[in-house]
Amino acid sequence: MKRILFLLLIVAVSCTPKVNREVYSDHEAQTIMIGEVNWEGLIKPPYGDWFKPNYLNYQVDSVSLATIEDKLEGVEIVVFMGTWCEDSQVEVPQFYKILDHLGYNLNDLTVSAIDRSDDGIVLTPKATEHNIEKVPTYIFYRHGIELGRITEYPVKSLEKDMAEILGGIVE
Repeated sequence: MKRILFLLLIVAVSCTPKVNREVYSDHEAQTIMIGEVNWEGLIKPPYGDWFKPNYLNYQVDSVSLATIEDKLEGVEIVVFMGTWCEDSQVEVPQFYKILDHLGYNLNDLTVSAIDRSDDGIVLTPKATEHNIEKVPTYIFYRHGIELGRITEYPVKSLEKDMAEILGGIVE
């Protein structure tokens, strides 16, 4: 019986997706994260060196967000980023700060880190499924239907672009 339980434990652990997986990127000549990442992975070194200050120093535009606080119910957000990407290093921490301000349930947030090559980003099956061309990309879904996305950088600001996507009033 103990042997069966041990085998089941091994199978369960090996089938669990690894979060915050690090690999060496030949293109970047450094270790990067790939696959699903979360807050804990992003605040640890060396990622925390850029994540923490960009999170802590960001001033959220609460006026623009006031129009969407009640519109986040049932919204799933999928983010694609590169831990090597300067835009991701600035915007993803800011996005987390916005979500914290809104009280967004991070269980409804999926963040995937991807690699790149000389030709551009390396598309994983998940990135291909979501038609990712640039990072960071933030995709907003309600009931499995895409409401909109912010690709590479916001048009107005993260807050105002989110408000437009989620049907808030933006001035």
